[in-house]
Amino acid sequence: MRQLLGAMLIAASSWTLGIAYVNMEKRRLRALRSAEHMLRMMSGELSTRMTPLPELFFQLEQCCDDAAAAFVSNINDRLPSLGEWMFTEIWNDSLSQSFSLLPAEDREILSTLGNSLGRYDLESQLAELGFALDQLDTAIARHSTSLPERKRLGMGLAWAGGALLVIALL
Repeated sequence: MRQLLGAMLIAASSWTLGIAYVNMEKRRLRALRSAEHMLRMMSGELSTRMTPLPELFFQLEQCCDDAAAAFVSNINDRLPSLGEWMFTEIWNDSLSQSFSLLPAEDREILSTLGNSLGRYDLESQLAELGFALDQLDTAIARHSTSLPERKRLGMGLAWAGGALLVIALL
């Protein structure tokens, strides 16, 4: 009886690990989509109204969600210390805190953008925003197409690992 209970607990924990992996992959995709929405809003505001960055980030905090909302909120909290810190440092610190679950290559897209915001003329900033949006679209497409495969892989590995452990212990 005790062995059966142990086997059931191992199966349940392996299933839970599989579900946690799948949820993490879904959160990554949601964070990418959130970043894309934020960049589209930034691009629209800069191109139509030429909104100053402090005001832009305040507006973005009201309309963004998920990781982008945390990112913009973090930037807004740190903007008063702009003289002590460079904007690029504030951007990258906020990026590493809010988008930590993204792979390094996807965070690099946003990090590169932070190096040009507020530094160059409007046309250069808009061009950099457009380039970052194109790269984010590619990353979202890559993650979206690989998500079903990653779900199967994550659940399959979790079940296989649980089954091997149950067999080894019985």
